Amino acid sequence: MSASEWQHPGQKLRGLLEGKSLQTGITLIRFVTDVVGEGPTLHVHPYDEVFLINEGRARFTVGDKIIDAEVGDVVLGPANIPHGYQNLGLGRLDSLDIHLSPEWIQFDLAQAWDRSSVLLSADSKVKPHGTE
Repeated sequence: MSASEWQHPGQKLRGLLEGKSLQTGITLIRFVTDVVGEGPTLHVHPYDEVFLINEGRARFTVGDKIIDAEVGDVVLGPANIPHGYQNLGLGRLDSLDIHLSPEWIQFDLAQAWDRSSVLLSADSKVKPHGTE
C-alpha cells in the first residue's frame, strides 16, 4: 500500500492503517508533532501496543513507570495498562505505533495533559540540554 493511501502529511495523526483492510492482525498509527508536550493522552487498549520512535524524544507513562525514549527505541504498552506519551523536544517527534489488533480500539482516560492528571505537563519534564 502506498503512503498516499494511508498517510496524511501535515496532520498529527499522520497515518492510520487498520489491519482488517489488509486482512492482518496489526494496525499501524503514525503520530507526528513539533509541539513540545503534545502527544496521545492517557488511554488503554484491550491488546498490546508497541511504539517505535523514528525521530525525536518522547516521555512515556506506562502504568506506574516513566520511560524516556529516543530514536530507535521501542516501548511496550501492554493490554489494559494505561499509557500515553509526550514530545520531549527539542524538535519533532515521529512515532510508529503498532497495535496488535486488526482494528484500532482505544479508551481515553484523560482529556488533556494537565497537572491534575496522572500525566504531568511536559514543561515540568523538559530540561535544557546539558542540565540534569
